[in-house]
Amino acid sequence: MINTEKTLSEVIEVLRSRGYTEDFNLLEENISYKKGGEKVNLHDIVIDKIYRFTGSNDLEDEAILYAMRNLKDGAKGVFVNGYGTYSDNGANNIIRQITINEVDNDDWAK
Repeated sequence: MINTEKTLSEVIEVLRSRGYTEDFNLLEENISYKKGGEKVNLHDIVIDKIYRFTGSNDLEDEAILYAMRNLKDGAKGVFVNGYGTYSDNGANNIIRQITINEVDNDDWAK
């Protein structure tokens, strides 16, 4: 996990320029990114990067950004969750099921 001083929107823009253009969303106990909202097999998803954002003055600003891709169709996108007391338990349960393939020393947002 990479802690960064950049804002969430700045890192999202960098990731978009690297091809992470889909918005992954919660769909019941799964995730979706396709317009039809169909569920994605979580075994096909890999997390490439994780960024943690801390609110310097407000704990409500704490968030985690996941850059992920679908191995089956090559789609890449982002998923955002709160952090700490503001995290979504359903999202946490889904994230735990996804393989993490992150190399921490390679910060894409620099």
